[in-house]
Amino acid sequence: MLLSMEEFRAFQPKKPTYALFGWPLGHTMSPELHAQLFEASGQDAAYIGVAVPPDDLAEAFDLAKAKLRGINCTIPHKKAVIELLDGVDTAARDLHSVNTVAFRDGKAIGYNTDILGFSESLARDGVTLRGKKVLLLGYGGAASVMAYHCAREGACLTITGRNLEKAAALQQQIAEAVPHARVAVYSRRHIPRDIQIVLNSTPVGMYPKENLAPLHYLPHKTEYVFDAIYNPPVTATMRLANPRKTATRDGLYMLVMQAAHAQTIWSGVTFEPASCETILRRTYGKMAVKRLHEKYGKKNLVLCGFMGSGKTTIGRKLARVTGLDFVDADLYLEEKEGMKISDIFAQKGEAYFRDRETAYIRELSQRDGIVLSLGGGAVLREQNMELLKQSGVVYYLDRPVERIAGDIRLSTRPLLKQGKERL
Repeated sequence: MLLSMEEFRAFQPKKPTYALFGWPLGHTMSPELHAQLFEASGQDAAYIGVAVPPDDLAEAFDLAKAKLRGINCTIPHKKAVIELLDGVDTAARDLHSVNTVAFRDGKAIGYNTDILGFSESLARDGVTLRGKKVLLLGYGGAASVMAYHCAREGACLTITGRNLEKAAALQQQIAEAVPHARVAVYSRRHIPRDIQIVLNSTPVGMYPKENLAPLHYLPHKTEYVFDAIYNPPVTATMRLANPRKTATRDGLYMLVMQAAHAQTIWSGVTFEPASCETILRRTYGKMAVKRLHEKYGKKNLVLCGFMGSGKTTIGRKLARVTGLDFVDADLYLEEKEGMKISDIFAQKGEAYFRDRETAYIRELSQRDGIVLSLGGGAVLREQNMELLKQSGVVYYLDRPVERIAGDIRLSTRPLLKQGKERL
């Protein structure tokens, strides 16, 4: 649930409720993510997003203290909220950035869980920072989190960006917070050539401008790229990496883990790694649906391919992850006709079957929110494809022929029994 400031003034929670404050909030996935965390931990709680203009932050904060158990803050409130707090933990104080606030005993205490999410993302990929040469792109709130963690872990850090004065200010902030930190500032033209790890903290490359990147190329020794962006899940910066020698990670796991740590602060609950991995997969699924709607303007996913290519198996898995309904076009046809496809072929012929297939594809293309697995020959009619593309994104599953042959040797599919070679 996303509320305007006016709606938040009138809002009355019916259960323990938490919120995200930001401006704007159209892109956020936090309510869905926290709902999954509440479910995993058995909490009967709610999470809302509130679009809080900067000038209304103080009023919104007072309302939150009266109505909510805690809040998260995102751009542009992470620094501005500090002056409203009664206390701030060490990391948040050093970072000059608060993303989590807990209301306890009439007091508001600020924390930063972004740094925990970032460190656990690196740990998940087996990345160590001590002694590594790290390039940080950007100097904002996310950059301060990454820089602080790199400095504490003993990395040799280089900060770059369009505004070198802001980069130098972050360098000074880290030097004050972490004695003996090794931090330098370079222009993008003079980035050291022996960089091993690249971190993007900027929004450059975020949807809808996802073909942009803050660099034109990566240093040739780069072995790992982390991009705090998670929409798209493979960013333009990540695409610069050579997949044979450079691992990459988007920012979604960081988002999941910072949210999990926020809930630990609010209510004391903890989450098993397996639960977080499940939530990560589901969140990727929800992101896929979000992109399906926003980027492609479609409402369905359609899978086509040769018989035995895995359309049904993959379709069911996609449906579980995305929350969409799964429909097997062949089974749908059989149910509607009251006959097996083999019997339709035997009694009424292929031409009748193809006409009925088109009729049911027209019907299914009007559905909203399905993963549709097509029969192998459905793509042979141009009319079918035109119908499907109106409402869905069509994916072709290209499975090696030898593996398909091994799986369908004993198939009873009518076209295979007739010896016809077709899709």
